Amino acid sequence: MDGLLLPLALLILGVPLAGLFLGVASRRRLHELEARILALEFTAAQLRELARRGFAPVTAPEPRPQAPTPVSEPRPVPPSPEPATPPVFAQPPRPAAPAPSTPITPGRIDAGNGEDLGWRRLEGALGGTWLSRIGALAVTVGIGFFLKYAFDSGWIQPAGRVAMGVAAGMALLLAGERLQRAAYRVPAQALVASGVAALYLSVFAAYAFYQLIAQPVAFGFMVLVTATALALAIHHDARAIAVLANLGGFLTPVLLSTNRDAAVALFTYLAVLDAGMVASAYWRRWPELHVLSFTFTQLLYLAWFQRWYVGSPPPRGIALIGAGVFFLLFSLVTVIEAAARERPTAQRLWQSAGVIALAAPAAYFVAARAVMWPEHASWLALLCLVLAAYYVGLARATLGAPGVGPLLLVVHGAIALGFLTLTFPIQFAEHGTTIAWSVEGAALVWGGLRLRSGPLRIGGLIVLALGMARWLMIVADQPAHRGMFVADDPALVSTLVYIVATAIVARRYRTEGVRLTEPETYVRPTLAAVSAAAAGLFLATELHRHPALMSSALRSVTTTLVWLAVATLLLSLVRSDRTATLVVVSGVMLAMVGLKAALIDTAVWQSLTPAPPPLLNARFGSGLLVAAAAALYARLAPTPAVSAVTQTQLRVGAVAFAALFLLWHLSAEVMLAPLAGVAPGEMTMARHMALSILWTLYAFAAMGVGIQRRVAAVRFGAMALFGIVVIKVFLIDLARLDAGYRILSFLVLGAMLIVASFMYTRFRERLSAGAS
Repeated sequence: MDGLLLPLALLILGVPLAGLFLGVASRRRLHELEARILALEFTAAQLRELARRGFAPVTAPEPRPQAPTPVSEPRPVPPSPEPATPPVFAQPPRPAAPAPSTPITPGRIDAGNGEDLGWRRLEGALGGTWLSRIGALAVTVGIGFFLKYAFDSGWIQPAGRVAMGVAAGMALLLAGERLQRAAYRVPAQALVASGVAALYLSVFAAYAFYQLIAQPVAFGFMVLVTATALALAIHHDARAIAVLANLGGFLTPVLLSTNRDAAVALFTYLAVLDAGMVASAYWRRWPELHVLSFTFTQLLYLAWFQRWYVGSPPPRGIALIGAGVFFLLFSLVTVIEAAARERPTAQRLWQSAGVIALAAPAAYFVAARAVMWPEHASWLALLCLVLAAYYVGLARATLGAPGVGPLLLVVHGAIALGFLTLTFPIQFAEHGTTIAWSVEGAALVWGGLRLRSGPLRIGGLIVLALGMARWLMIVADQPAHRGMFVADDPALVSTLVYIVATAIVARRYRTEGVRLTEPETYVRPTLAAVSAAAAGLFLATELHRHPALMSSALRSVTTTLVWLAVATLLLSLVRSDRTATLVVVSGVMLAMVGLKAALIDTAVWQSLTPAPPPLLNARFGSGLLVAAAAALYARLAPTPAVSAVTQTQLRVGAVAFAALFLLWHLSAEVMLAPLAGVAPGEMTMARHMALSILWTLYAFAAMGVGIQRRVAAVRFGAMALFGIVVIKVFLIDLARLDAGYRILSFLVLGAMLIVASFMYTRFRERLSAGAS
């Protein structure tokens, strides 16, 4: 039974292939014969018609009848003075050759008779392309299964097996080459791909399974197969064969590995293979070959690095040279694309060239850092400077190329800026990095403003953002020091440099007069806010690092004053801000400062012993400053940058905040006032009475301001506060206070209510006239 399997398998595999080849060839010849017969019949009919008429040429019959075109009557021609000549019969024209039959190829099936074009294209793709590809895959798998069964059964010796594989691969290559015409392009490429796969498998089997050839010979054969496949792909513009050659070329060192460190041979082979793939991709416009070659190269380099970058010392030189060669090769991909005289669009750039333009330097830096850090940090920093200069030179060298657009220049400039920025954290300490990034960012933004370069300004702003992030990390992790306050802080210099750099950039944005885009108009106020906030954060952090400098209550109040100064500084700049950014930032900061002063500072102030005198203390003074700043905000915040409705809302909100905060602050001062020698119960009643009197006087003063300023909202607020005091006096004070405190509360409340009513009644007509 086993003896019949070999002829049966050959029959099953050979007959369909032979039938396919014979059928294709026969069909092609049949079409040629039909075209010749039609041409002969047409010529014979035309000659018969010429012989019958003598001179009238006969046109070829139309495939479809058409309506006759109306012909106007010819105008009478006057008789010529010259004698008439006898008519001369014109030579019959040579019969026109029949139109060549247009081959039907996948993807060119026309929609006719109202059928859906989409379904026709799908049918052409399935029937013409995918059937051939799946058929090639099935043939390859079938040959593999047959050969495996034959090998397992011992029918064919190892040398014969390899020879059969090579013969089958060559036969498939030749068959595909013969059929490489327009009508059979896709099936022919499938046969060529199958042949290439068979040759790869045969060479690998001869080396790995049967040891018939040595490793160098197998390597040479696989290189030859790869080169042949790549040449066929370029010659026939066959993308699928090129991808197969790419895959086979990069699998060769994996399949033929000898478990020895052969870095020089491996990197040389990869460099030559990458150069061939890049050249092929450029020649035939196959951008996916760039991505595939770069990906496979990095994977093989990573595999070698993890396996062989060992020892003492490790092979640093070989690792750096190999990574450098790959980097140089792939960094030129964008330059090669630019030489194609096609200005890349954003979509085309990021399909392959743009991705590799960013991935190649990133991969090289990762490899260089793994080799040189931290033993050779200075050399790594120097390498970053060299790479930055290289990309600047690359941008300048390709500046005049017709295919270079602004996108490519921005990519190269961004990479150069990135390497320049990486130099500082590698070479300098944490404070030096902040200083370097601050100076670099300010210089780049200044240059972008002078050169009217938006990308350069954006790059500088990114560097400034990195400098801020680095500075925040330093401030957060900086331990407490025992030196002088602020002067001996290690972060003082870096903080000053960063603050000055951001302030200069914000100033430049105002004075340079560059026409900015809508998002970039927010840069100046944002940088001003960042600069002021950095100063406030540094001082607040320094206060908390010196617990022995002052008590916790004084430290909290001092911190409030620091942030109040920052908010007031930003408030002073709102008139020059056309975006209303500083209006929002200063308003939010004032609100947060007020909440801190009302809640945190008041709670911490209770812990002071002995209690400070009322009114004449730091907490009360800081609260008055907060209320004054809120009033100043009501005056300055309504700027032309906001609408009229928003201006009114800001003004009313700021006045309300200032009034409520001041009332709270005075009430807290009453409750925190020290009463020496008074019993606890007596102290509580005295404070409640004082609170009622304070609220009554505050409401009376608010009523007076509302009447004088003719502001109805203030008067209504005063009336609401009078109502609260009435409820408190009649419900709380009447029940809890002694007779003396109760009498005083009622008298003061009643007197103030009568006086307020008198004032309101006296100025009612004036208020009504003002309202009208």
